[in-house]
Amino acid sequence: MWRRFGFSSPSDTPSKDAPTRGLAASWYRSRELYQLERRSIFSKRWLLLTHTLRFPTSGSYLSFTISGISFFLVRDRDGGINGFHNACRHRAFPVVQAPSGTASILSCKYHGWSYGLKGQLSKAPKFDSVPGFDKTQHGLLPIHVFIDAAGFVWVNLQAGTPDAKWDDDFRGVDAKPKMQEHEFKDEFAFDHFWDMDVDANWKSLIDNYNECYHCPTSHPLIAGVSDLNKYRVEPDRGVLEHHIVNKNQEAKQFRRGITFFYPSTSVTVTENMFYIQRMMPVTATTSRIEYEVYRHKDATDENFDNINAFYRQVLEEDKHLCEAAQKNLDAGIFVNGELHPEKEKGPIHFQNTVKKDVMDHRKKEQEQGGQQIWPAIPKLVGEMKSDKLVEEEAFCSQLEAEGCVANHELAW
Repeated sequence: MWRRFGFSSPSDTPSKDAPTRGLAASWYRSRELYQLERRSIFSKRWLLLTHTLRFPTSGSYLSFTISGISFFLVRDRDGGINGFHNACRHRAFPVVQAPSGTASILSCKYHGWSYGLKGQLSKAPKFDSVPGFDKTQHGLLPIHVFIDAAGFVWVNLQAGTPDAKWDDDFRGVDAKPKMQEHEFKDEFAFDHFWDMDVDANWKSLIDNYNECYHCPTSHPLIAGVSDLNKYRVEPDRGVLEHHIVNKNQEAKQFRRGITFFYPSTSVTVTENMFYIQRMMPVTATTSRIEYEVYRHKDATDENFDNINAFYRQVLEEDKHLCEAAQKNLDAGIFVNGELHPEKEKGPIHFQNTVKKDVMDHRKKEQEQGGQQIWPAIPKLVGEMKSDKLVEEEAFCSQLEAEGCVANHELAW
């Protein structure tokens, strides 16, 4: 089947002496492939988002939008952190509109429906007079939340039981020295957030992030402090661990531990701060990078400002690299390039994982007659599963299928 689409099978392996080449350029600009990534990766994989330090009190919340899916996390009165899709069950208006804050109750500003911190519907104005209305059937739609041993917060957007098991990809990563060297909850405090819009495909950002082959020519600050001949990235399941040796190993200022967690988040830990970097798709050719910066309690203003300035410059340089390359990826001339098997081990592992995820998911869709499978959509149960809804969904699906046949750009 993969040959019919012009692809090799995910199980195909190149011969021993065959060059290692990157993903086809079309994978960095295709709108249809991006939609498949939304279904096969961001709707199914565990996503590292933040740290429990962001939820200091009951009612503390953070909102996120990842590949077009809006949701939020909130700490309840029992101390648990819960996650919900950010859509009121009445007319889909966002329940949480600020990026962060504190709330005693989650109230939709459209019609006044209100929810408790565990997602249960507490008030639906005027619906007390509607016969048969059952508040228990209209709670916020939940998402899966997992907190690891180091206090980092993960989510999985798949409805029902996730296909991906956190342990399969990340078991033990929260116990590694880089994650246990500091007591994050005791030593750090959230300091600030900033973000960056990038005119490049999300995979380009992560390809670039997980190799330092480009550092000698593109990052003078990194080249100044690091022994780049010893810089390497080692893959282990869903983790890409950066091994960094500085020229002056006694200097603590630029000593750093960097770990990337598939599909889109990294954590960088230094003596004076740590930061979480989320590299999220917005469209097929645009992305958004979000940074949460946490300051060490013993960091001086000078040291903290210096390490922040260091990384801000590096990240601006990376933005230029990715945006300039994206223009050529969009032009349709460049096909793909040969990758260095050692210096670009990180991007190779990442690209192979992406390819397997999307092809495996597409295979399942083909086995169901080509029907798209959206794992994050709740299964129809109880009052949601009505003849009216089934009829309307089927009617719309048929129209969409007919449109795909007519539009050659959508053909797989």
